[in-house]
Amino acid sequence: MASSKKIIKKNEEIISGDKELFVTLFETDRHRLYAYIFAFVANGSIADDIFQETSLLLWRDFINFTPGTDFSKWANGIAFNRIRSYRRKNKKYDHVFSESMLESLSETSAKDPDDELKWHTLQDCRAALPGHLKEIYEDFYVKNRKAQDVADKSGRSIFAIRKAIHKLRKKLFNCVEHKKNKGMQ
Repeated sequence: MASSKKIIKKNEEIISGDKELFVTLFETDRHRLYAYIFAFVANGSIADDIFQETSLLLWRDFINFTPGTDFSKWANGIAFNRIRSYRRKNKKYDHVFSESMLESLSETSAKDPDDELKWHTLQDCRAALPGHLKEIYEDFYVKNRKAQDVADKSGRSIFAIRKAIHKLRKKLFNCVEHKKNKGMQ
């Protein structure tokens, strides 16, 4: 009887240690993981849902994680499977990326440790855009609307919208480059 109490106590200590390790690893990686998911779906509410599902799966399956290995890579694998599952259930994303392209993007983004910094830089630059360009960014890049649809919605010509999108890209590019060069000095 005393022996089984020792085993139970030892198992509780391991589980408690795993909880602490999980929380530490997860909190360190959570923003990068969200950015990884968002990069594939480009929609905040969808990314939130997939992130929540992924977080629960990471917690549930943490017993299968090998401490000392790359938590980010392991988390990306689980997130990638959630993204693929979402795409299968919601066929409208099938035309955006093929399965092989999705896997290629996953491998590429998993190799770049600066992704989170790049993501935050882009978001800072996006926040600095004037209101009308923020709206065009939202419609064109986040909601994935066609330029003609954005033009119809805004009452502007397709040429004006294309010019605004070009201006938007240039502003974002210049802002990101400026911040990158400023950080190198």
